[in-house]
Amino acid sequence: MKEMAYLAALTVVSALTLVGCGLSAASSTSPRPSDITIKPVTDASGRAEPDRPIHCTATHAHLTKVSVTRSNGSVVSGSLDPSAGTWTPSQPLSLDARYTIVATAADTSGKSVSKRLDIETISPADTATAQSITPATGSDVGNAQPVVVVFTKAVTDEAAAQKALSVTDTDHVTGAWRWVTNRRVDYRPRTYWPLGDKITVKGDLEGVNAGGSLWATGDYTHTFTVDSDVHAVVNPKTRTMAVYRASKLSRTLPISTGGTGYQTWGGNLVVLDKEAKTQMTSCSVGLSCTPGSPTYYNLPVYWDVHLTWSGTYIHDASWDNATIGRVDNSHGCVHLNASDGKWFFNTVEPGDLVRVINPSKPVTLDNGDGDWNLSWSQWSTPNATR
Repeated sequence: MKEMAYLAALTVVSALTLVGCGLSAASSTSPRPSDITIKPVTDASGRAEPDRPIHCTATHAHLTKVSVTRSNGSVVSGSLDPSAGTWTPSQPLSLDARYTIVATAADTSGKSVSKRLDIETISPADTATAQSITPATGSDVGNAQPVVVVFTKAVTDEAAAQKALSVTDTDHVTGAWRWVTNRRVDYRPRTYWPLGDKITVKGDLEGVNAGGSLWATGDYTHTFTVDSDVHAVVNPKTRTMAVYRASKLSRTLPISTGGTGYQTWGGNLVVLDKEAKTQMTSCSVGLSCTPGSPTYYNLPVYWDVHLTWSGTYIHDASWDNATIGRVDNSHGCVHLNASDGKWFFNTVEPGDLVRVINPSKPVTLDNGDGDWNLSWSQWSTPNATR
């Protein structure tokens, strides 16, 4: 009987011991609770900065996915770096916009856990946009045409703004950006664009920090086609302008250029635009605004090919036919007779090159499109900032 009682007691103790060990083992092997923390980089107001990575940290788990959607439900493209715990948008988020972030992780047992966070991006007081992108989308242009982007305000982080701009073309030519002023950045190919080349300019500027408290806005896509390869050479000494198409001489025209004190700008000038008729006034180019003054004029002028922002044109000067090819008496423009003026107007396109041989008065880069006055090594270095 004692032996049976001892065995019974041993069985109970063993059972209790087994139960006790089982509880202990279960406690030591159960997964630790997992969690996810989502932290965007924010400004003083607590709103997310649109051009910075979103930090996602998983506790006792590893990140498997981060998705970001706009308020309309569309998905934002981006990339997850699980080792760094960051999700980076392919391009900056929009300013003053709402987004939903969902981060997903898997714990050691394979169980999935998710965390959601709704955010708003910053609403900056100081913004800049592309005031103009030249050439206009859909344009047909000459093969010397640069891409010109002008911002509404001065950009201090030029590298960041430039990174948001891209140029691609069907002929895959080599080209580079250069900042001409702190508001203007140009892109030109190493040599002239090939005839027939199709160029696409993209500006993914929305949400790009342009320096300090200035943020860029707007996304743009411009396309243009190269359909002209006319180049003209203006020689004030011989008072002639040679016009070439595909490097072959088409015509040599008699001209007159700027008289004493009004020399025509020299260098490589790109045709900015052209108008069949322009009302030209002396007052608009810094000359006299007083009728009767020797330098005053206010008259309609025909077949106008525009070269510089300071007011240089190639145009018909029928009133001066007797002196064309003989005397230089313009205020800086290139004068042609009526028939030659009309022919040149119909031959040349915006983006074509006009070289004026006058080294004593070189045109500046920003007085029109003076990009071709720099060699390729000068133009492409530095490639990001001035």
